[in-house]
Amino acid sequence: MPSLSLTKSHSLVLLSHSVKKSVSVATRHSTATHHSTAGNQAVNLLRVCLLCLVSLLLISCNSTSQPKVHDSVSLNSSAAKLALAQSRRARIAEVSYQITLDLTQAEHFSGSTQVNFQLADTSTPLSLDLLRADIKSFTINGHKIYPSYNGKAFILSPSLLVPGSNTVEISYTQNYGNNGMGLVRFVDPTDANVYLESNFSPNAASMMFPSFDQPDLKASYSLNVTVPKDWVVISSVKEQSVIDSSESNQWQFPTSPILSPHMFSLHAGAYRVWQDDSAKSSYPIRLFARQAIADDISPQVWFEDIDKGLHFMREYLQTPYPFNKFDLLLSPTLTNNDSLASAAVTSIDENIVLFAGLSPQEQQKRIAVTSMTGLSAQWFGALITMNWWDESWLNMSLRSLITNKTLAQLGYGPQESKQFYDPIKSRAYMDDVLFANHVYGSGLPSVGVFKGEASLLGLEQLIGESDFRLGLKSYLEKFAYLSASPTDFFASQSINAKRDLTQWQQNWLLTPGVNTLRAEFTCKNNRISEFSLLQFPASEQSPTLREQKITLALFTKGRNELHRVRTISLTYKGEKTPVKQLNGTRCPDLVYPNYLDSGYVKVNLDERSLETVKQHLNMVSEPQLRSMLWQSLWESVSDGELALNEYLGVVFINLPKEQDSAILEQVLIKLNQSKAYLEQILPNHSSYIQMALKGLEQMSLRKTMVNGENADIQRLWFNAYIQFSRSQDALTHLAKLLAGNSSIKGLKIDQQMRWSIITQLNRYDYLGSRSLIDQELSTDLSQRGKNSAIAARVSRPEAGIKRYWLTHIQHDSQLPFSTLSIAMAHLYPREQQRLSSASSEQRLESLTRVDEQKSDRFMKLYGRYLIPTRCTHGGIAILEKTINTQHGLSATTRKALLQTHQSELRCVAIKERLLN
Repeated sequence: MPSLSLTKSHSLVLLSHSVKKSVSVATRHSTATHHSTAGNQAVNLLRVCLLCLVSLLLISCNSTSQPKVHDSVSLNSSAAKLALAQSRRARIAEVSYQITLDLTQAEHFSGSTQVNFQLADTSTPLSLDLLRADIKSFTINGHKIYPSYNGKAFILSPSLLVPGSNTVEISYTQNYGNNGMGLVRFVDPTDANVYLESNFSPNAASMMFPSFDQPDLKASYSLNVTVPKDWVVISSVKEQSVIDSSESNQWQFPTSPILSPHMFSLHAGAYRVWQDDSAKSSYPIRLFARQAIADDISPQVWFEDIDKGLHFMREYLQTPYPFNKFDLLLSPTLTNNDSLASAAVTSIDENIVLFAGLSPQEQQKRIAVTSMTGLSAQWFGALITMNWWDESWLNMSLRSLITNKTLAQLGYGPQESKQFYDPIKSRAYMDDVLFANHVYGSGLPSVGVFKGEASLLGLEQLIGESDFRLGLKSYLEKFAYLSASPTDFFASQSINAKRDLTQWQQNWLLTPGVNTLRAEFTCKNNRISEFSLLQFPASEQSPTLREQKITLALFTKGRNELHRVRTISLTYKGEKTPVKQLNGTRCPDLVYPNYLDSGYVKVNLDERSLETVKQHLNMVSEPQLRSMLWQSLWESVSDGELALNEYLGVVFINLPKEQDSAILEQVLIKLNQSKAYLEQILPNHSSYIQMALKGLEQMSLRKTMVNGENADIQRLWFNAYIQFSRSQDALTHLAKLLAGNSSIKGLKIDQQMRWSIITQLNRYDYLGSRSLIDQELSTDLSQRGKNSAIAARVSRPEAGIKRYWLTHIQHDSQLPFSTLSIAMAHLYPREQQRLSSASSEQRLESLTRVDEQKSDRFMKLYGRYLIPTRCTHGGIAILEKTINTQHGLSATTRKALLQTHQSELRCVAIKERLLN
């Protein structure tokens, strides 16, 4: 039972006094003739009330020592949580938090929070969220009581609440957050400095302070924080004052604007601070980094684009910046180049600037991308918040859209003369079938950020940029500092576009799946005699055929390139759309139905076009079309239409001639996925697969060696060579390069490459590779080095290592989330299928238990890497059984199961199509 300064006997005295006072008031209104009867009734009533109150108190005590989960926190299904959140939202308004924290202790922190809110009625209990806290005192509306607390939420009894204004005051202690959520504590291994960082999304603000922790219950926040003297504190508003004391400092912050709990933030520690004094705006722009890496930071590189980006966003959105500052914080607790946006603060994985192995231009672009993403989130996320988590795709899509427009304005986006296939489209196509088909209770499905952005681009094209911007402006003005739904957004767009977008939403958002388009034509005497476009539905479950305007392009082979001979804009619909305008046109060698990427549709090449592409893709001079052709080929592989061996044939013939780094990187990513598929398919088709894998090794090494004059191209090929190396010859060569006993002209092997080589050598158990880890750690003392060492160790094909790390991943609550995330990502490489199979049954059986104990952030990675895959029909059946029998899983974990099931279907289709 949590410790309380208020004893049970004290509570009884207070409650008894309260009842006696009520009875006394009642009896004063009795008439004299009924005085005796009324007095006896009052005494009896008092006894009954006291007995009931004692019983209630004992129940309250029991609910603390033996937690009974209230329905606000016990129901794990998304629909139940949403219904409960909507019920709470309907009753509560005008919420504010006064938060006082003491962060001077190492094992935990202490706090007191005053929660003020308006309540519409007292008909039912009300829950107030606070996760795993040790309660010191609890006061509600002036009454100090022993609370009903189950470790997740306080259950506020209707008898303790009043219609109108209510106040709850809680003093407590809490442990620092685990699994990367809540208030996370990081101790720098280099200098022992301590840094605290908040991560509240989703539903994790209650890991730091009591709150109505849901996105649509916005509130203002007043913050008072005590920290060690050498610390700085960052929050959603700039500090108001810092009060010195002998051993600590007290940082006081003014009341914040109205924010969702997950958009409030707190960061504290011995940060180095830089401020951009050259900024022309009236907003302070600051950068924070831990002391151990501060000397490696060039603050002006970070500040260079922020002010210009801020100016462009204000102008484009026709809406002022919502806050009075903007802070960038380089975080040691985020991983995988992630970023986390909260009001007026954006945290960014610090590794984005440490050993990135990028050219200065590429590094500057990456910094601009993360900075602009954080800026756009101030409008779409902090200023306007979604009603519920499944609606977050809209804000994420809007911020991505605005970020890309800003990057183009700053010179980082694709130039009109040299556009590339938008990777957002490919991600949207992959996600669409899965995510668009699962509605969580909102007006629109949780379509995913990639389909969301692709659809918004289509909407902008449909109604025009001017009306689209006016719709954004109206939306931002109407819902500023409020929560809104996708329905609200599209209503704003409909008004300004003066057209009903209901059917558009039905076709592009509510209808799952991506249709496929293919040209069908015949030629006589080298002239087209008949030409049609064929449209295919996404699946049997999603048979909808859409209507869409696209641009069609025809090409013929020349001596050195494919010449575009004709383009035509047309609208297709239904199963077959005749294109009579092309009759009589010279018979093309290549037809691409979605030229300029104007449509939301996948392209399946006709037989004549496919044969041309197989031999002459490198002869396509337009980068965007070349990029789209590569993507269309890969989508055909994923859909089981094109055999993987045919795709690799196109690669071996055409990719060595590719000199555009963006396209090369695009295809190399798909080649790494191809390698994973081939290794999963083994031992089937062993002879071909071994030959293909050897070919990938040799091609990447050869291209590394001949590109010594082009650093970016050489770096891409060499990183691919590391990933493709698996034979003894290739691994031995990598070991010699690492030791300095061999070299490649023009190639400088940086620290990140060294760790990649060491990880690859350990992954394939190269002789002596284990000792390389400790040797490298002796010279690389950085946090990045320590993380890389974990990746190398975890990836070793040893059963004991797998058992050790799986146990820690599932049960250890002390290891940092960053460590566990690295372990999850490297634990079971695709080629280590036997080792993965040894624990696959246990991982599936324990999935519900792990899901209950771990955070949403943790389960995203766990689901991505540790749900077993086998690339067999048996594996598919096991996943289907798990999906149908494991009820009560969180939405995140269930989504991961569905994703893995989809990946298994794709893998089996690729496997069965190989060499057939």
